[in-house]
Amino acid sequence: MPSLPPPIWADLFYSGAWNDISQDVRSTSTVTVTRGLSAESSSAAEPTSCECVLDSRGYKYAPRAPQSALYDLIGRNTGFRFGYKVGSPWAELPGGLDYNSLFVNDNAALDVTGDFDLRLDIALEDWSESQMLALRYVPSANDCWALEILDGVLTFLWSPDGTFASRVTQAATETLKAYNGQRLALRVTLDINNGAGGYELRFYTGRTVDDTEWHLLGDPIVGGSTTSVYAGTAYMEIGAGFTFNLTPAGGSLNRMRGKAYALKLLDGSTVKVNMNTRSATPGGTTFTDSTGLTWSRGGSASVFTNRHIRMAGEVPAWPPTRDRSGNDNYVSIAPAGVTRRMDAGNKPTDSALLRFIRASNPIECWPLTDGIDSDGAKSLVGGRDMTYYLDTGFGGDTPVPQGGKLKDWIEDVLQLKAETIGVLSGGVPNSTSAASAWSVDFFMGGGGEISNGTWSINDRGAGTDSDNRYRVQLSYDATTNEITVLRSMFGETSSGGLVLTTITSAGIFDGRGHHIRVTIDPLATTTDWAVYIDGVQRASGNMSGIVFKAVRDIRLNWSLVAGAGFSSADMSVGFITYWDGNGPTAGEMYDAFTGFQGERAGDRIVRLATEAGYVASVAGETVFQQRMGIQGSKKLLELMNDCARTNFGYLLDARDRTEVIHRGQSTLWNQPPALTLDFKAGLISAPFKPVDDDKLTENDVSIKREYGSVPAREVREDGKLSVLDPEDGGVGRYDKAYTYSVETDDQARQVARMRVHLGTYDGVRYTRVTIDLANPRVFQMIDDILRIDVGDKLRLTRVPDDHGPDDVDVLVNGYTEEVGPDVWRITFNCVPGEPWTAGVVGSTTYGRADTAGCQLAEALDASETGVDVLTTAVARWIDSATYASEFPFDVRTGGEVMRVTACTGTTTSQTFTVTRGINGVTKAHASGQPISLAHPVYVAM
Repeated sequence: MPSLPPPIWADLFYSGAWNDISQDVRSTSTVTVTRGLSAESSSAAEPTSCECVLDSRGYKYAPRAPQSALYDLIGRNTGFRFGYKVGSPWAELPGGLDYNSLFVNDNAALDVTGDFDLRLDIALEDWSESQMLALRYVPSANDCWALEILDGVLTFLWSPDGTFASRVTQAATETLKAYNGQRLALRVTLDINNGAGGYELRFYTGRTVDDTEWHLLGDPIVGGSTTSVYAGTAYMEIGAGFTFNLTPAGGSLNRMRGKAYALKLLDGSTVKVNMNTRSATPGGTTFTDSTGLTWSRGGSASVFTNRHIRMAGEVPAWPPTRDRSGNDNYVSIAPAGVTRRMDAGNKPTDSALLRFIRASNPIECWPLTDGIDSDGAKSLVGGRDMTYYLDTGFGGDTPVPQGGKLKDWIEDVLQLKAETIGVLSGGVPNSTSAASAWSVDFFMGGGGEISNGTWSINDRGAGTDSDNRYRVQLSYDATTNEITVLRSMFGETSSGGLVLTTITSAGIFDGRGHHIRVTIDPLATTTDWAVYIDGVQRASGNMSGIVFKAVRDIRLNWSLVAGAGFSSADMSVGFITYWDGNGPTAGEMYDAFTGFQGERAGDRIVRLATEAGYVASVAGETVFQQRMGIQGSKKLLELMNDCARTNFGYLLDARDRTEVIHRGQSTLWNQPPALTLDFKAGLISAPFKPVDDDKLTENDVSIKREYGSVPAREVREDGKLSVLDPEDGGVGRYDKAYTYSVETDDQARQVARMRVHLGTYDGVRYTRVTIDLANPRVFQMIDDILRIDVGDKLRLTRVPDDHGPDDVDVLVNGYTEEVGPDVWRITFNCVPGEPWTAGVVGSTTYGRADTAGCQLAEALDASETGVDVLTTAVARWIDSATYASEFPFDVRTGGEVMRVTACTGTTTSQTFTVTRGINGVTKAHASGQPISLAHPVYVAM
């Protein structure tokens, strides 16, 4: 039986390192960690929080006390970590270029002569980093195989004869997406002879090396000839090769940086190697696996450790406390995840465009978003103001700060008034980095039918005969819908100009906001140039004999004076930005201007975090992430939660580092249980009771697309939880309306369907599941328990009879963990897991489709095994004469699960041969009662 309190530890980060403070965590107080969503109806996770009491005798944790040993070392938002040393160990591999590995010497068990099947259970510190994962490879004579990850792509190398000349290299067709530190099982299978004269290679992801259902990563790769994997005499290594650490192209490859848990190698269906670090001893350097192989530490790889991090965050305050005698000083701290700081304050974020410009470090930018009382156009980077003035000879209204609009989701900009002529001008800093290449961006809109003007960009030439000043000009004319591109030259005795091109059908005079970019790329004796409109290159060329320098100033001469038969209108202009050759592309700038519409949810989370100086990573392949709508001006955490909400996933503080992670919806479907809890075995603690109410019911859902138009609507019109009145078999109408950030109206319909799907789950809900880790039976599962995180599936078995006869699947929405002298328990906040079961073509578990409507064609007694059924929908059941290999399968009627071993009939009237009472229920059933698959699947988003 585990003793209380369990072995805990804690660290503080100061003086550039993590420092152990375990001895100061008060053993008489309970430490509480709260993570994820606090309730089943919560829409977003709260910041991870911790409550902890530290002994502070000698004022150790009093950062304001000069006598404190930590004076000037700790303070607001000092880094904090908390965890246990308990359970089985793993191997910690530090990465880098030094040799660090787990290895086993050559043995016949390492030889695979048939189909190759390698499975690896690891957690990488950064899944996007190129690293060596596992190999059996000594160059020249023993080139057997190697598994690498290159920029997030799994890559497998093998040789049929042990030589480099015959080596084959194949990469997964889909990038592996996992959050930093996430633990995954990877699998690569090589069918050396696919029966069609070739081989077939597949990559998979899973939860453990023993999974029976794996997620195919990308597409199968088919080779044109059969192959084999050389057996050789090389040793097998995890994390690094003693003599081989190269990419397929020959470049150096980092050693694995992360944790190694298990490796399984099969020759066809025969297990050859089955290594699991659970067989190791914490602090040891070698161990023997279940197949009798001895694994050793290679190089300076860390010894085996079981030091779990349960919470990583920051300490926002150090409130001193003492007893009345003054002899017992302590500090009750409340460390929190980094999302707490991200959500501090009440300032909405800038627009996507302004955020992107600021994060990309321009040489100069004038947003022209200054307030109505401003006396100039301020530089975003602290440079000189841009000035604007009217042609005094013509008059008219002065420009209006914040009077113009480029897009609804972008800050209001400078408005140039109709019937005015004027100049907008600004000088830029002298940038040596821009001497080799530069770009200037303008954003403008409106102006009416008679909008005319010229954007002029002067370089830093002196304007002498020996050092000409060059100018590139864009003259725009709304009456012809054209932009003329000119080059001018100014010297002491001669000047001149040249029309480089005319862009016809410019398309910028429609009253809407547009983006224009000029790019100059000086070469040795010539200069390349290009003009982009709305992210697309519309003109380019070369100025022979002319070498531009960096930019000196940027100017707009505008004319909005109406002529005969034409009208003028106000013009908006803003975000005039100057870049060197390392600035963002024209396409990236236009994406920012349009609010990154269509950006994948995970990509937006990472970009938003990066722009704000945080680190975020994402689990869930890009192809399965929802596309986002226009990014508006909201608080940073709200924008990121919008992404998680649209993607039906979770945005969380990372458990083991001060970072943000997103678990996308694609990782929630069809999970194997992370933990199975047998109620009758005493594994679940009180309180344990189901909830069967209408709290989460939604059967009529309208989804409005943010910045969109008419909402999409989805209504459940049949079934027990439909909008039908209760007397007609439904529950009545539960209508809800939401606004989502999605790219298209079709996505809005998908979101509505998903909400109705989740909102019409016909089952009881277990909102809280508590387990007592001090219970010896529970403690036996400590390794699996401490791996569970938000979004994982729990399976509850042998629940009380009055709860129903079936196993219950729930997803962990969040949890509270308590550890102290008298308690060690975790209470999981849960939502139903059954709705997250999706159909998978070819899967033995998830590959069956229901009929969409079938009923008993006869009354049944409690023992009858011949069951007549009538399909009322279009598709009948498969018959065993035609589809013998697809039997058996389970069906459910009236709460009883029956196993169908045969089916006769090829019309809608068929007869099942069944085994009764698969779930322990056997009873009589009435004719006309619905019958369906016992374990239905759904169409995933």
